Amino acid sequence: MLKDKWVITTTLAISLVLAGCSTGDAANTESSEGATASSTPAAAEQIITITNTGELASLDNAVSADNSSLVVLENANEGLYRVGDDGAFELGIAAEEPVVSEDGLEYIFKIREDANWSNGDPVTAQDFVYTYQKIVDPATASPNINKLYPLKNAEAINNGELDKAELGVEAIDEKTVKFTLGNPTAYFKDLLGTSSYLPQNHQVASELGSAYGTNSENTVYNGPFVVEGWEGTDLNWSMVPNEAYWDAENVQLDQINWEVSKEIATNINLFESGEVQLTQISNPYIEQYAGSDALVTEPKALSGYVWFNQGRTSTANVHLRKALSYSFDKEAYVDTVLNDGSVPSNGFVPSNYAFNPETDEDFREESGDLAAYDLETAQAEWETAKEELGIETLSIELLTSDTETSKTTAEFLQSQWQENLPGLTITIRNVPLKSRMESTTNGDYDIAYGTYTPSYADPIAFLEMYESTSGLNSSRFADEGYDALLDDTRSTYANDPESRWETLLAAEETLIAENAVNAPIYQGANANLVDPSLKDVQIQPVGAAMYFRTAYVEE
Repeated sequence: MLKDKWVITTTLAISLVLAGCSTGDAANTESSEGATASSTPAAAEQIITITNTGELASLDNAVSADNSSLVVLENANEGLYRVGDDGAFELGIAAEEPVVSEDGLEYIFKIREDANWSNGDPVTAQDFVYTYQKIVDPATASPNINKLYPLKNAEAINNGELDKAELGVEAIDEKTVKFTLGNPTAYFKDLLGTSSYLPQNHQVASELGSAYGTNSENTVYNGPFVVEGWEGTDLNWSMVPNEAYWDAENVQLDQINWEVSKEIATNINLFESGEVQLTQISNPYIEQYAGSDALVTEPKALSGYVWFNQGRTSTANVHLRKALSYSFDKEAYVDTVLNDGSVPSNGFVPSNYAFNPETDEDFREESGDLAAYDLETAQAEWETAKEELGIETLSIELLTSDTETSKTTAEFLQSQWQENLPGLTITIRNVPLKSRMESTTNGDYDIAYGTYTPSYADPIAFLEMYESTSGLNSSRFADEGYDALLDDTRSTYANDPESRWETLLAAEETLIAENAVNAPIYQGANANLVDPSLKDVQIQPVGAAMYFRTAYVEE
């Protein structure tokens, strides 16, 4: 489950800024009968409009990995666990906690009898079997495959060594699903609350095939809301309550209108005019709203970073990667570009996120500064890189999405790199998020900038991104030693928490300090303008940025 440090931070910030949000005992009670309804009747019109900084790529959780899609998916669907009022996972469509075998390898869940899809079909155990087999099938090329590796035979199936029918998930009966793990996994129940483990309606998804999730009509939902009006490329869509949802009586919003808007100044104007009730905000506007009841800032387990295409001759050179990693001022970046509560980061795994099981020491503090700003070292690495590459000058491209923050980030890095590494020229390519993802997946880039927010609190959620078999590993980094370290955390040290922890520390050092596979920039924060009449939005430090299941508009 999520660490208390995250839960407390999130709950306090929301209750202080959004006066009226309940964090009392009733709101924190975990119950399979659903969330406690608000004690204040919602009398105002229950329609809100919010902005989204990126396009919706897909409604198929087997192929979606971007934050813009995941926040929609997780508000329209529900797994065996869901995010509760206090930020921790609670029972979702699971009727009760699972029966777990003594060796920790088998989990048997009963699915709620009243869990249904938006088309009226019951949610069944076969839905889980179908979906998880789909994700591990190598033909799917799912970016989420590593998250399913705890399931028995998942990796072997994805490598083409076994048939997908050998996966450790089976339907005992229509409403009973059994999971078999390859090794004990302490965070397995947390995984079951993430988007990668959401089920799909096996009848609809199998009938539609590759067309499933390509628009709102080709998708069915089992969560609080359904998506309407998205044809696959639209920059706006709506969500309305799912009448078939088992906890529908506690969903109070009548409609959520989503607008893709990438210009912060435009979003602020929309917010000030009352056309938008929630929007992301960044520097320099955060200072203008300091002290305002509308400004909500939250720490977040988000890592902002650049990564390098090791399929290119230049960025395959480790000394060039280190030169780029050490040659920009992160303090200046967070102060001038973001100024939203984000902090510089010298490692991939963020702080206040994972803690030593023996000493409770923060992973980030224990791992230390693996990629700090160090101009002298950076320039020495640059000289070595030029010598090895046989060059005096180099021109390479930085790829980002076309959001305002991405553009200013690219300009900052371009200026720092060109000033600090003489002879280096950086060109910038800003494209829509979907196009950026396609380019990195296809290897059509030199350097790319992006962010990553995990869906559960364990260092491996970050580190497994760069496993050679990971669908998220667009850097083309492949290292047998690194893969072996991650394998050890899942097998050899699965029941040895302290050895597992030490192995995770070693993995991050291999990834960042030794190989400079990516260059960490900052640990992010959520900064939003929220209409004070909008209550009980669940703003989260991990997983999807926000949930609206409990939200309502107060008159």
